[in-house]
Amino acid sequence: MVLGLSASLSAVQKAQRDAESRLELERRQVATELSLLKAQINPHFFFNTLNNIYALTLIDGERARAALHRLSRMMRYVLYETPAGHTRLSQEISFLRDYIELMHLRLTDQVEVVFDTPADPSGPDPYLAPMLFQPYVENAFKHGISASAPSRITIVLRQPGPQQVEMCVRNTLFANHQPEADEPGGIGLANTQRRLDLLYPGHYQLRVTAPTPQHEYEVCLSLHLRP
Repeated sequence: MVLGLSASLSAVQKAQRDAESRLELERRQVATELSLLKAQINPHFFFNTLNNIYALTLIDGERARAALHRLSRMMRYVLYETPAGHTRLSQEISFLRDYIELMHLRLTDQVEVVFDTPADPSGPDPYLAPMLFQPYVENAFKHGISASAPSRITIVLRQPGPQQVEMCVRNTLFANHQPEADEPGGIGLANTQRRLDLLYPGHYQLRVTAPTPQHEYEVCLSLHLRP
């Protein structure tokens, strides 16, 4: 009887250790994927932006200086702020705003971009995992703009509650531009969903609608953050 109980207890303890080991491995994998995400952003986005800024110096030195300041701020955030594994919502919003402004350097007048964020700067500023929104915004710029046809990107961030964040990204849907989960040179939407599954299990909802009644591609992410 005693031997049976001892064996059962040992089996339970081993199962717990195995589960903890698997969870730790998954956390390390997510940390590795975030490092890869940074590596993908750095050369693909930053070098292209530097080329655009160089071209801008020839025609508008003031705008070029402002763009360079935004770029350096983004690099500082990616390299030094995100390794902690969490960041403030306000910092994520600032990062996205800088990203969008720099993307404007590459856009024509045919493209309209709307970035709508919580209006109250003194409102709740919860912690969340860094760079969860970036892949969806990047995907909209990759697939939702055209050099020859009018297009629109709308990014809306809302806080229904102190520990809730909702983001919806909509972009014009073109017949020859079908969003894909992972493309060379991009961050990869599948990567982001893996992070969500591990970091916010049962605490997030992700909804994709394509096409919407307005013939747009829409992705909405709702996060229920832990206090």
